[in-house]
Amino acid sequence: MSSSWVAIDFETANAHRGSPCAVGMAKVVNGRITDTWGTLIQPPAALSHFSAFNIGIHGITPDMLTGAPDWKAALSEILAFADDLPLVAHNAGFDMGVIRAACSADGLSWPELRFTCSQVIARRTWKLLSYGLPYCADAAGIVLDKHHDAGADATASAEVMLAAMGAAEADSLDMLLTAHQVRWGWMTQAGQWQGSHYKGRGARARTPLPDADPDADPDGELYGAAVCITGTLASMTRDEAHRRLAEAGAQPEKNVTKRTTILVSASQTQLKPGDTLSGKARKAQALLESGQEIEVLDEDEFLRRLGG
Repeated sequence: MSSSWVAIDFETANAHRGSPCAVGMAKVVNGRITDTWGTLIQPPAALSHFSAFNIGIHGITPDMLTGAPDWKAALSEILAFADDLPLVAHNAGFDMGVIRAACSADGLSWPELRFTCSQVIARRTWKLLSYGLPYCADAAGIVLDKHHDAGADATASAEVMLAAMGAAEADSLDMLLTAHQVRWGWMTQAGQWQGSHYKGRGARARTPLPDADPDADPDGELYGAAVCITGTLASMTRDEAHRRLAEAGAQPEKNVTKRTTILVSASQTQLKPGDTLSGKARKAQALLESGQEIEVLDEDEFLRRLGG
């Protein structure tokens, strides 16, 4: 039974998932956080450039990486700390994608891992305007002062999962995932993987909406979503965002409607409870309260789901 596990969080140098520059981990044994660990990382050479956008998110700059381990050495330390325990990440699609992409960039085999997602579990536990880590931490009664510090985020992800376990009266991750009909994710050295998703996800229309790419990956995090953007994106133009959404199998929308499932609040790179909301975000809040399934993302969370 999975009563012991490890939460993990990565920060990246740029929009590519294969550019890890920091990792934080928090080990949980029998319902308690017993140990933490983290390090800065030299990203794979081909992906080592730092973008101004990412620096603005996490504050890590190239000069801070002097003496930091490269990806191969960091991965060895990550696996040693995990000690074959299951991993938990908030938006595990991003963090597990970091491991896969960084290994591929450095010509390394993927590690054998089993994992799940505190964001997926949070969606099954609480009804929130956003399922970004600050909102989930707040719902779990946790103060998250240093969002995008890898160590702080890993610890918060662990605390969110523990709170969800308490709410479900689950003594292990296996019990929690069974209670919420969430499947385990995994990856293998043979280059195969499966994400950790709600098993009822198939009830959602699995064909892309009009104008979305019919060849998009149906397991993608934005596949089948109707997405509206409010504000000015710092990372790309609105037209580029719409193109990439369509490539991901999502339908870009100009306004928040009863069909909208995601609103990207581009004016806020770090959305947190108590923030002043735009008119479109207030409409999303009203739709949520009326029973519509809709979520607000900040720009960083949007990019993590969009992938690099």
